[in-house]
Amino acid sequence: MKALHAFRCHHVLPVLAALALALGSAPARAQSGPFPNKPIHIVVPFAAGTGTEVIARTVGDKIAEEIKQPVVIDIREGGGGIIGTMAALQAPADGYTMLIVANPFTIVPGTNSKAPYDPVKDFVPVAKVAIIPIVLTVTQRLPVNNLKEFIAYAKANPGKMSYASSGPGTPSQLEMELFKQAAGIDIVEVPYKSTAQAMTDVVGGQIDMYPAGVPISLQHIKSGRIKAMGIFDTKRTPSLPDVPTLAEGMGMPDYVATPLWYGFVARAGTPRDVQARLNALVTQAMKSPEVAARLQGLGAQLISPSNEEFSQSMKAEIEKTARIAKALGIAK
Repeated sequence: MKALHAFRCHHVLPVLAALALALGSAPARAQSGPFPNKPIHIVVPFAAGTGTEVIARTVGDKIAEEIKQPVVIDIREGGGGIIGTMAALQAPADGYTMLIVANPFTIVPGTNSKAPYDPVKDFVPVAKVAIIPIVLTVTQRLPVNNLKEFIAYAKANPGKMSYASSGPGTPSQLEMELFKQAAGIDIVEVPYKSTAQAMTDVVGGQIDMYPAGVPISLQHIKSGRIKAMGIFDTKRTPSLPDVPTLAEGMGMPDYVATPLWYGFVARAGTPRDVQARLNALVTQAMKSPEVAARLQGLGAQLISPSNEEFSQSMKAEIEKTARIAKALGIAK
């Protein structure tokens, strides 16, 4: 009997302990509360000072105020945005990691059939929030002061000037190659791993030009350290009202350049209610007067299309980029 009693205790006690543990943990799960109840991470696939980082940090700070939780800005630059994108793709699909995206998010798969991610299948849209123009900046040492002088100088020095890009399949490369074709000029591309380094080298004169987002170039233009030749957009930007669009500067009204767009996405598989909550948080932050003033001061146009429109625009941009890349001979 003693042996039997010992046997029963030996087997029953662990079961009771496990049951107690389970019962004890049930309230903890129930008390975990609605999403979000812990810090949210925003992965930024480009350098500090770029439009992606500025928007992520500005919006993230406002979200943190609302949810009473930290919003961590995680900068993972490199590979034309691929490194940061893959980091976000490897995070759990629970809504606690968002990725801020811009044109490279769709341009990379549009130019490279072996891109390691699919923007439409691997991610779900959270919110598309802003458009910021690209500005063609040149080093002070170039003897040009406007776009016509720049084009004339480039034609007189074919293959002797260089431009910085963020790498293959990025807006800086795609828009610059289209511009070169339209203007009939020959300028050599120099890919950079860091947008910050590219801007540093234009300021220092190590490279001749860089088609850069307004946020990273604005202070250098206003201080006179670099010169602005033209805006890659259909209209001028309020933050640089004296700088013409490329169409104006070239005297080619039919020339269409594309600005940078920005939005937030989450991993595919993120629960729909969590997607909706993230959308509400981002949208609410964008409506804040402080956020609007900060971003509009950088030349941003705030937008708020539906997520269905956001998704459809990404699909269309992948297809458009693929056609352009093939025509320019830069497709992979």
